[in-house]
Amino acid sequence: MKKALFIFVLCIFSLAGYAQWNTDRILTIGRNALYFEDYVLSIQYFNQVIKIKPYLAEPYMYRAMAKIQLGDDKGAELDANEAIERNPFIPQAYYIRGFARRRLGLYADAASDFSKALEFSPASFNLLMNRMDALMRLEDYEGAMRDLETYMKQNSKNPALFYEKGVIQLALKDTLAAESSFNELLKQDSTNSLGWSARGLLRMQKEDIEGAYADYSKSISLKSNYFGDYINRGILNVRRKNFREALSDYDNAIKLESKSELAYYNRALLRASLGDNNNALSDFNKVLELDTTNTEALFQRAMLHNTLRQYKSAIADYNLIIKKYPYFIPAYWGIAEAETALGNVRNAFKYRQMAADIEKNKDKIQKKQKEEELIAGNKMVKGTARSSNSRKTELFNRFVTQNIDDTKSESKYTDSRRGNVQDRFVDVVNERNFMLSYYAKTDEIRRTNLYHAMVDDYNKKRLLGASLKITNNEVPLTSDLVNTHFEVINNISSRLDNESFNADLYFYRAVEFALVQDFNSSIEDLNKALAIRPDFALAYFARANIRYKLMDYLKSTSGEQAGTLNEARTDRNNQLLLENQYKFEAEIIMRDYDKVNELQPDFAFAYFNKANILASQQDLKSAIQFYSKSIEAEPEFAEAYYNRGLTYLFIGEDEKGLADLSKAGELGIYKVYNLIQRFGK
Repeated sequence: MKKALFIFVLCIFSLAGYAQWNTDRILTIGRNALYFEDYVLSIQYFNQVIKIKPYLAEPYMYRAMAKIQLGDDKGAELDANEAIERNPFIPQAYYIRGFARRRLGLYADAASDFSKALEFSPASFNLLMNRMDALMRLEDYEGAMRDLETYMKQNSKNPALFYEKGVIQLALKDTLAAESSFNELLKQDSTNSLGWSARGLLRMQKEDIEGAYADYSKSISLKSNYFGDYINRGILNVRRKNFREALSDYDNAIKLESKSELAYYNRALLRASLGDNNNALSDFNKVLELDTTNTEALFQRAMLHNTLRQYKSAIADYNLIIKKYPYFIPAYWGIAEAETALGNVRNAFKYRQMAADIEKNKDKIQKKQKEEELIAGNKMVKGTARSSNSRKTELFNRFVTQNIDDTKSESKYTDSRRGNVQDRFVDVVNERNFMLSYYAKTDEIRRTNLYHAMVDDYNKKRLLGASLKITNNEVPLTSDLVNTHFEVINNISSRLDNESFNADLYFYRAVEFALVQDFNSSIEDLNKALAIRPDFALAYFARANIRYKLMDYLKSTSGEQAGTLNEARTDRNNQLLLENQYKFEAEIIMRDYDKVNELQPDFAFAYFNKANILASQQDLKSAIQFYSKSIEAEPEFAEAYYNRGLTYLFIGEDEKGLADLSKAGELGIYKVYNLIQRFGK
């Protein structure tokens, strides 16, 4: 499914002619990048076309496709909206929006979009199958069956459709018809592993152990790469007392899907039953690492801890269970057993007594629980998280178009900006402050405008040893460069002996001091430069940046010292003194940024840096205001969208946060697509 969306749209859509050849060329390059899975780069090309000709629908449509591949379904929906608004007669835009909405769980809207696209292309397999999937998720199985039968009339020689028919029949609880459909599939195509797997599931549900085992074995022999087939055959092997084969099946399931908690859980149960307790414990640990809410695994691990004489760990696990289920008697008995083994007779007696009290009052407790459930039920709203058990149940329900969301395939590209970048885990860390430097790492993807007339005009005067750059991605100096900058500092110092009122020389030396990490000397020179020239905006900006670096450095080192002191003596007064000092320093820094914006109201980087400081002080609403100001000054400020998005997420305004992250991704911060995947669920 990696390219299916693109290929489908490309096959039935031809570009209209453009007035300017260069726009057509940019769009073509963008489509090439999209086809070859360079999604982040393709977005940048579509951005260019949109900037030149914002009235065109096509670049929005293609950008939506790229965002879908990156997992930014909400951003894709918004782009598809833009495309449809500009041209409501493009069926592909409805298809793309429906595709995004289906993944967002907006199944009714998705079905409506697929219906609209079908008006233009009524015989489209992709549209029918996607609408059928949306209708099934809406539990409109009759409607889904009508779509399937419509397609089967046109494509009667496609045996795979009998699988889809069987799935719908299962949903309609017509197991006999479903088995007939799966049999017909296998009659027409006995090499279809999916058919054997589907019939195996059906037979497994009917308690036909040998028939289900034979079907799953056949599916696996046909090179099925679905991990659920191995899990199910493993379960069947346990029931057939073939424990070695069951272990092998669970191992293979984990090889295919390393995050399958059910595979680890089943393997853990089997290992424990076979006396392989240490490995069983490792598997239970993995289950709880994947799903911290899995109480079944927690209970099994607690019992295993007692078996392994790890009594304190057992007590900790049982207490977690009691915290969630205060009337679960086996947990109290488990703690009593552990406390007895530890020699804590009084504690053991207490927990036995608690278990006895619960047993004695179980009628009252059950009545109370029913009342609580009734109250909770009245407060429940749609969209609550599914339980671990419901997720397990769904694991084997292989619905129609099961591979349509296959965004977890490994890309053949090693460049971290290519392929499905949303699958690469990134840390949730704010983009750093922007600085003035001679050296900066460049990012060809990121679209933030790092040009500002104030900096450019100053560079044109050629007063420094090199041109200043605005960056938040500084390059560390080599030893040779450090020596060079020390020599420059000496030369400037000699000049200042004769030019002690030259603000530019003090600024020059301040930049050099900063490069060699001499922050105090840099601040002293900036103070002198500003005393001579009070409207020197670049000096205010540089001084704020250096002061922030110095404060950050001192804060980290004093924190380490405070930790040492606190081990010897608790000195709360010193800690408060340090905190007050940092607040004072932060206030001075922010005044410098304010002065920069007073002199240069459109200098977005000062607003951005101030917002970062406010965010670090937990003044999140004010931080959002200043990120917004930086965006007003520079509408394509990718880092500001990114940081504002994280801040919105932190205060619980997820919709705004995800929208900002989507915009940041659109502007080249590709790591947001991993965050969108994680926070958008």
